[in-house]
Amino acid sequence: MDGAHLERLRALRAEPSRDEAGDAARLHRVELTRAEMAGQGAAIDATLAGAAPALDEIAARLRDRAIGSVVVAGCGDSWFVGMGVRHALERLLGVPVVPAQALDHALYDHMGTGPGTLAIGLSAGGDTPAVMAALRAARAHGAFAIGVSNAEAAPIQTAFDAGLRVRATRKGWPTQSSAAAMALLIAFGLRLAREPHAAFATEFAGIGTVADATLAACDDAMAAIACDLARAGTLFFAGAGPHGATAQFAAAKIRELAPIHAACFALEELHHYRLPKAGDPIFVVAPDEASRPRALDTALVGKAVGARVHVALSRPDPEIEALAAGIVRLPACDPALAPIAHAPAFHALAYHFARARDAAGLDYGGVWDGARP
Repeated sequence: MDGAHLERLRALRAEPSRDEAGDAARLHRVELTRAEMAGQGAAIDATLAGAAPALDEIAARLRDRAIGSVVVAGCGDSWFVGMGVRHALERLLGVPVVPAQALDHALYDHMGTGPGTLAIGLSAGGDTPAVMAALRAARAHGAFAIGVSNAEAAPIQTAFDAGLRVRATRKGWPTQSSAAAMALLIAFGLRLAREPHAAFATEFAGIGTVADATLAACDDAMAAIACDLARAGTLFFAGAGPHGATAQFAAAKIRELAPIHAACFALEELHHYRLPKAGDPIFVVAPDEASRPRALDTALVGKAVGARVHVALSRPDPEIEALAAGIVRLPACDPALAPIAHAPAFHALAYHFARARDAAGLDYGGVWDGARP
């Protein structure tokens, strides 16, 4: 490997923490994540209060502009934020909303943008190259481009048509920063809406309190599940519609904190290619009636093949509960707000899973004794 490649590799692997059990840098970040996940309601409130003047100003600028579509571009959790707000924004604005992977959008998928497109790019650090490129590509086609960041006066906030700030910390892995970003974009959607959505706005006003309550209510149950599954080498998550975003956040936190492989699937895809296998730990996020039939099918197949299917529900369901390996109780809420309300439960799972694996001396490869098992 030549010097240029070595230098590029160092930049690509700049994250100081490592997978090995007992790695001090990783465990420090795990604990920072724990502290931040407990402050989601406060971060949402601070973000909405701080951004109110900018939201009003941008909404006024867009009042006479016909918006035919919305693109929300990001990488990692910022991409999942787009998935998390898609259904709320589509309801409020009545137009298609595309959660775009930023590099894909920059390189390939921007051709459908135009003067009727509202393009929003999220970069917590403020200058993620792929997100900057996605907004530049959309703007070059006439889109109105808005940059969103946790950082004050970040390049992404000043280089385009408008900028918004998320008032949340991200010293650990993203939790409150994602929740506050979703709340910010939904608040923006409420300002842009052409008709009132009073019931939705009322429920949205209390979403930070609901998120904090979810973490408190689910913490002990998730700790028990995490200890039970600590030796798993891969976890699978699945959800449909807005619950797919919650499942994406869940898998991401496992990958970041644990750190092992974790994958997210659209709920329907669990029933193609005989996906559930014996021993697979699968979490199905299905807190509303629309997802219920496929959640039942997943629990049924899982029971038959020997998979360990946990189902996250917001209502009693004796049929599913009799088949599932475990049940996670989530608060009932409007499905379009569920990614904010329910993700904290899976933040707790990832935290306790990481701590349980470390206590057992496990790293990515299994038992850590100086050699791979």
